[in-house]
Amino acid sequence: MSATSLAGITVLDMTRYLPGGYTTQAFADLGADVIKIEEMSKGDFCRGDDPKIDGVSYYFTALCRNKRSLSLNLKTHEGKGIFKRLAKEADIVIENFRPGVMERLGIDYETIKNINPRIIYCSLTAYGQENPDSLKASHDINLQSLSGYLSLNGKRLTPLHLCDVATGMVAIQGVFLALFQRESTGKGQNVDVSMFDSFMWWMSLLYSRYHFQDSHVTEETLEYPAFCYNIYETKDKQQLAFGMVEANFWERFCLENNRPEFISKHMLRKHEDEEAWKHMEDFVAERTLAEWMDWLEGRDMCITPVKTIHEAVQDIIAKGSDMLAYNEYPRVGKVLQTGIPIRFSGEPASLKDSTPPPPLGADNRAVLEKAGFSRGEIERFIAMNVIGQQELT
Repeated sequence: MSATSLAGITVLDMTRYLPGGYTTQAFADLGADVIKIEEMSKGDFCRGDDPKIDGVSYYFTALCRNKRSLSLNLKTHEGKGIFKRLAKEADIVIENFRPGVMERLGIDYETIKNINPRIIYCSLTAYGQENPDSLKASHDINLQSLSGYLSLNGKRLTPLHLCDVATGMVAIQGVFLALFQRESTGKGQNVDVSMFDSFMWWMSLLYSRYHFQDSHVTEETLEYPAFCYNIYETKDKQQLAFGMVEANFWERFCLENNRPEFISKHMLRKHEDEEAWKHMEDFVAERTLAEWMDWLEGRDMCITPVKTIHEAVQDIIAKGSDMLAYNEYPRVGKVLQTGIPIRFSGEPASLKDSTPPPPLGADNRAVLEKAGFSRGEIERFIAMNVIGQQELT
């Protein structure tokens, strides 16, 4: 599979924010024609998120390369007609509205399936299409809290929206499986993805632990952080991440540092022996980060420095990883982009030739012309406020 693997596949992207944008980005990077169908005045909500460069959001830039934008008024009869004509020839529709919204617009799965039986129609909601809780307002933090995860995470917010990313990954898998099945059946289907269920899938080990620990899991009953698996501070207030779960690593570390008394403390948790933990913390703090890195040179141990994101980015790029690359885009200049972490034996998907995220409505004319609308019809749609004026920047 390569950057042209999905050439000929058309995706109508009706989504907003992270779960949908994350999902459709994979299809765009692999060569599908991803058409973002956006509300005419503001477009995808993530266009407005700070920080921005020259009015272009970091959020939109991260999720919308290699896509095209069609600004469309779906509340008009003509707008619905345009969507249906596009859907008739499309392969995939992905949307993340609350249940019932697409039906009220007259472009739900049952309607589109009658127009195009091969359509794969993926819907992302909080709890699934049939669950009434999906009608309630909720965000990632609410789903994390209800799953039990936040109670095991010190009730701290995570820098990443974990439920959103889990949902995107599940949706990608679901749509690809539906495409695979369509090859043998010739028929599409509805792919119903629940954000809550997607995150529950990620939490399978925690739920299993809950059962095996007599229906009781807290921060203190988890095995980590442990004596051998923790973040320790160095003499110069830097940090080291210890991950020596395997006994052979841990024993060698203790012996080579003349701390045999630490060997038996291997998987000890802090509340089980706070005095031993204090000794370990004091021991790590005897050396600076540089001194520890000198000691680690040539030793195969699971100990690494805790880098800032700036240090990590610079190091990853310096090592020549094709997962991170700076691309030159209009208006924003040089921006950092993240690729797909799958290595294919064929021509790889590359960030180098990616097209920049589109201005709102940038592809209105091109998309409609390809769908068979005449220039006169397109001008009439603009005059009727069915599609937006094409942005040139």
